[in-house]
Amino acid sequence: MAERKDFWDILDMLLKPVSGLFTALAVGLVGYYGSSVIDRSQARTADTQLYAQLMSQREGAETSLRKDMFNSIIGSFLKTKPTGYDYEQQVLNLELLAYNFHEALDLAPLFKDVYMKIRDSKHPHADEYMSRLEKVASEVKSKQIAVLEESGGKLDSSINIEELDKNLGGLPVFDGTVSPRSPLLQRMRFKVEAISVNPRKREMRVKLEVRSADETSAGAKPEDPTYSLFTVSPFDFPMIDNTRLPNGDRCAIVVKRFGEFSVEVALVYFPGSRASLKDKPFYDEAIRDLKRRER
Repeated sequence: MAERKDFWDILDMLLKPVSGLFTALAVGLVGYYGSSVIDRSQARTADTQLYAQLMSQREGAETSLRKDMFNSIIGSFLKTKPTGYDYEQQVLNLELLAYNFHEALDLAPLFKDVYMKIRDSKHPHADEYMSRLEKVASEVKSKQIAVLEESGGKLDSSINIEELDKNLGGLPVFDGTVSPRSPLLQRMRFKVEAISVNPRKREMRVKLEVRSADETSAGAKPEDPTYSLFTVSPFDFPMIDNTRLPNGDRCAIVVKRFGEFSVEVALVYFPGSRASLKDKPFYDEAIRDLKRRER
């Protein structure tokens, strides 16, 4: 006689097909969602690769365009022109060079040469051309000063040309301490004297003295100051024309405006990493900068 099935046997018979159904559904759902996740991941990877490829192609096209433009513009200055100079074209070429390559090229010699030739010429539009050169130089200097000042510091001053002519020993321009915004830069004291000025060439001879403004530890010997003697003009840009300090940082004297009776100047103190692309740091400076970042 067959044994009577109890409650658990009946429940087992009922749940077996249900459990199989749930197992099949679970496997199907896991497979579906897993496939969706893999598809989304592959789609993101494909989008990232496409974006990187497009950016690479864009940078390559831009680099090629800048190269062709640079070769064309710089070639116009190297050609000999025995029949005279096209000042309009030269001013336009300098504007293109300054706005596009001011971080990589020392354009001061070209600016000075073209400015002097235009000034000494009897061209009817000489004043207009000189004004354009001064305008582009001023705009580039303002952009560079703004970038350099973000992580460093700046001092402003002005010089009276008549007083400088009377003081043969020089005239103080700056004597102050710069507390930089970046913690990687130490406080420095800058002392600048104007030695002479040449209104015709629009140049000023200056003497720079730099020393640390931080107090040394007891018994420690203070660091020797850094001295420099050089000439600055309205066409010298701080990212290119600057003084390298012993710790790898930089400072630059910028002629913001060269007037008939006065000269407006600025001193910019900034890290070496913000200098021009052509002026790369030395190996020991890079190591010292890394150690300062770690501290």
